[in-house]
Amino acid sequence: MPTLRTFRRAACTILFLAAVPAAAFECPERGGRPWREIGAGHVTLVTDLGSGAGQDLARELERLILVLHAVLPKVGGPVQPVRAVALRDGEDFDLFAPKHADALYVRDELGVPTVVMPGVLGGAQREVIAHELTHHLAARVFARQPLWFSEGVATFMETIGASGPGNTPTLGGVPLSRFREVYPFHGGAAKVLQAQGHLETSRDYALAWALVHFLFNQRSAELARLQAAFAQGKDPAAAWREIFPEWDPASATGAAALDEAVGRYLANGKFRYFDVHLPAEQPVTERPLSAAEVHSVRMSLPWINRGEKVAPERRAAEVAEALAHDPGHVKALRSSKGERLPLAERAAAAHPEDVDAWLFLAAALPPGAGERREEALRKAVAAGPANAIALNNLAWLLLETGRSGEALPLARSAVGLAPWSSAALDTLAQVSDDLGLCAQALQVERRAVDVLPERLPAKERAAYLETLGHLEAKCGVKASAPPATAPAETAAPRPTP
Repeated sequence: MPTLRTFRRAACTILFLAAVPAAAFECPERGGRPWREIGAGHVTLVTDLGSGAGQDLARELERLILVLHAVLPKVGGPVQPVRAVALRDGEDFDLFAPKHADALYVRDELGVPTVVMPGVLGGAQREVIAHELTHHLAARVFARQPLWFSEGVATFMETIGASGPGNTPTLGGVPLSRFREVYPFHGGAAKVLQAQGHLETSRDYALAWALVHFLFNQRSAELARLQAAFAQGKDPAAAWREIFPEWDPASATGAAALDEAVGRYLANGKFRYFDVHLPAEQPVTERPLSAAEVHSVRMSLPWINRGEKVAPERRAAEVAEALAHDPGHVKALRSSKGERLPLAERAAAAHPEDVDAWLFLAAALPPGAGERREEALRKAVAAGPANAIALNNLAWLLLETGRSGEALPLARSAVGLAPWSSAALDTLAQVSDDLGLCAQALQVERRAVDVLPERLPAKERAAYLETLGHLEAKCGVKASAPPATAPAETAAPRPTP
């Protein structure tokens, strides 16, 4: 299943309040609207908008991403373009969106991060996209991110797209909805500073924002040192105590002093912000999508339907139409009923160039087919050398079969491509542990726990914590070697089918 990150805004107008049954989809070859893929630097937009509206939207999304690149610390290595799917019809958007979501951020079964949105980039969508893309990009920068910092920085960045096209973007704005949740200030900064797993309330997000905004305005030099410590993989709590000894949240005196400082800052009402200057706009590219490609895009999205059950015949009709265009359509066969292995073999035979076909086959093979599964995963890596799931799953198989030395470069590559992935990080940690790199394994597993999705089921979270506890006992909790590479989440822990 896809990994979803949706953001529910406090005190805002939700664009779509109820599930609306969408009309049956008609693909381009059946008389429906044409779809196109538009490339604009750091974004690849797939849409059924017209060419002019689609190109304008792609430029707006690219502008937002450029602002994030300009204000976040720099990091080396390739950055894959973000895919966005913009749906002109609001009812069509409803088919893929959770309740109350203005836009959503999803990683599909191939690990590709995708923004799904209606065809207009309004203020609500800008905030959601800025928040989630901050998480996406910050994962490449910081080897460790405590929860308050991760959510505080993402919330701090929500205002960067507020100025819209044609205006100079700014950093450091004050979102009124956040400010109103923390002012008048009633404390709680220390509690959020120590939060783990997830933030409990909308006010907690506002407190995380207030902490980052306060440090940005009042203690910018110390904030820079703190960010450097997180980038180096230092223990977040220890780094905070070292840089801000007077605000130790574990001490009643320190917690009270921090609350007093943050409260005084919010009451003062003097905040600074900066203009962000961007490079010249680059030309965009455009190509039409075939009907089979359009069906692939739609079937890669979560059919959530605003929380209502999707009629089985609706999904079945789209699968049947995709197979009518291409009898070996990989995503349609994945979604078909029947024995998985024959369907996967059919997909791989029809599309040996498609990494998803080989991942489908590897997952469909029975437990005793180890050699054949390895062959399928090697073909997946050959077809998609930049696919984090293929690299991660092959690395895990090699780990299980006692070949951790061979697995290590694959696991490192998976983490480098998907630094937000707890699954890839966990694989790298366990491969490192098997090779006797205990301190490195511990550091990477700590990062895996840091980036666990907030709404991850308790049983899955417990598995990561169990691995972390094992490594802490084995290596010693003070081990602090830097991670093997810029840190990674595939769709599920460890191997992803």
